[in-house]
Amino acid sequence: MSSRLTSAYVLPLSQEAVASYLEDGSIPVSALERAGLFAAALCLRSRQPEGALSTMLEQACALFAAQPDAVPAQLAGLRAGLPSTLQAWQQALASQERVLAPATLIEQHAATEAFDAVAFQQACDGTLTPHTVRFYTEAAYQETSETIASGEHAPIYIERDHDYTDDQARALRAIVANDDEHIDLDAYAGSGKTHLVLQLLAGATRHFTYLAPRPSQVQAFRERLGTQASVALLSQIAFANQVAADAHRRGVLSTDFAPAYQVSRLSFAEIVSRIGLQPIGRTPATSVLRIAFDGIASWCRSTSAQLEARHFLRAVPYAMLDASPFITAAEHVWRCMFNPTVQKGGLLSLTPDHIGKWLAQHDARIPARWGTLLIDEAHDLSPAWKQLLSGYEGAVISLGDPNQRLIGRAPRFATGMALEINQSVRQGRYVEQLVNDTLALDATGVYQQPFSGASAHATVAATYTRWDEVPTEGTQVYGSTWRLLEEAQRLSAAGAAFGIHPESLRQLGREVDRAADAYRELTTHGGSSRRWEDLLAEWDEQQLPQVSRLFMRGYNRTHFDALCERLEPHMQAALLLMLVEHSKNTEFAQVAMAPCCFRTGFARRYAHNPVRAAYTAMTRGSRQLWLPEGALEDLQQSIARYHDRKRP
Repeated sequence: MSSRLTSAYVLPLSQEAVASYLEDGSIPVSALERAGLFAAALCLRSRQPEGALSTMLEQACALFAAQPDAVPAQLAGLRAGLPSTLQAWQQALASQERVLAPATLIEQHAATEAFDAVAFQQACDGTLTPHTVRFYTEAAYQETSETIASGEHAPIYIERDHDYTDDQARALRAIVANDDEHIDLDAYAGSGKTHLVLQLLAGATRHFTYLAPRPSQVQAFRERLGTQASVALLSQIAFANQVAADAHRRGVLSTDFAPAYQVSRLSFAEIVSRIGLQPIGRTPATSVLRIAFDGIASWCRSTSAQLEARHFLRAVPYAMLDASPFITAAEHVWRCMFNPTVQKGGLLSLTPDHIGKWLAQHDARIPARWGTLLIDEAHDLSPAWKQLLSGYEGAVISLGDPNQRLIGRAPRFATGMALEINQSVRQGRYVEQLVNDTLALDATGVYQQPFSGASAHATVAATYTRWDEVPTEGTQVYGSTWRLLEEAQRLSAAGAAFGIHPESLRQLGREVDRAADAYRELTTHGGSSRRWEDLLAEWDEQQLPQVSRLFMRGYNRTHFDALCERLEPHMQAALLLMLVEHSKNTEFAQVAMAPCCFRTGFARRYAHNPVRAAYTAMTRGSRQLWLPEGALEDLQQSIARYHDRKRP
């Protein structure tokens, strides 16, 4: 996130005035807003340079104030040839980096004797303003009464001036002043968390360790940070490995095994054979293993001390009726995951969530040698890791957005400080109500204040009735793997150039394998396959019958690999496709959300919170956001389905 917005030029014309003008030809009352209407009409016909706009506004305002009776006739004829809706006006103006002004600011400046265009722009562009922040030096912690008396003591602080939002400045001052606290810093999407961290580290005198979920994020942050000797950068994978290795050296684990992140290369059949997992009723052992993995993953993301029936609700229909055999199987798999003999050959995969749960079970502690821990994307931490961090002797700054926690709720520090940043520096006022109305459908209850858009930033939300109305460039976000696959196949057949986000591509591949295997099972077992029937029901609920026909015609991994070969590199693609859950930590000028982003909750294995997923996707677009008509009505039904499926 850059330190300053690319500010749009703000016209002294309100949305309310445009709406009235389009509805019945009503002319604004004030000379200033009449000048704004005249300027907007000119901008809609051709691009006007900012200097010329300022001069014209000042002159027009003076003219309209001097001749108020002649104005209506002059302005009434402007409507011919102009867009007929407020949304179209906003879109056309935003394409030129021109935005309408808040009515409150217009009222303040309309009362002045002479309109000053420069002063008006400065008043509108108040998102980032200069702030002075005091950073304490090492001398502040080493001073004694003797050094003070001698007059030879070093400066105990330095002051740095920079542009921040008011929220950023308050948060930064609180962090600097509380160098031994555990802090939950909650910041809405696009509010400049990365910029805040960079500024904190630039002025730091204490030792920091920065943690991000993935190595790619660490590398991206390293490139922005430059050289900072007092900062260590680690992925959560590397951090989990090192904390586990320390716990193993200190002998606090129950086995002589230092767990570390690993990905198994073995098939489910091979794993089942090696660990002696047995079938449960008519469920084959390989399916039991899959169910065990799902249950363990759910358990590791919960606060529960033991595996319970509810952790298997996603994987086993009606698991609450008799989940005990699956719990027993999962407990066996869990023990094998941390068995040094079984894991000698990397038999079972281990994730940071698994490692965190194991460490928390053994009351392991994070050594204080890491200095102040800065945890990015902390809303996705498991409760076990939050528990471990709560016991850390040093300071911890947990940066995240609880509304982007797609499954469960973001854990909090039991004691410590809570801060929040509400002001966006990515999106403008036009999407403010949309974002807040979305969150109101299923709010986390963490934030004290609503999301606030930047006053002088051109972000427009547009609606479409048909998918072919959406621009064929930018980023398209999907809530359904199958809908994304269908669209990718259509684009490929049409010879279109496009890319797919790498994580979404990997998930697509797994789902293609699942469907191809299920259909193969159907054809080799006399026309019977429970997995295929489940998929048919899923596609039917999502109104995607063509996907079933795709696999019935023989679509498989070979066809999918051929699709992958035709894709453009995702970083260079003019059109990028991705799943909503993979849109985190991204930013694009233009984002189009497919209807399936809002119509979710059908599939049995569906897990994420649809409101938070939609919020995450809609806060990616900095210039333009496309949504289907009736998006929030669909989302309201989806969140109802989501809560119904969570109930036993």
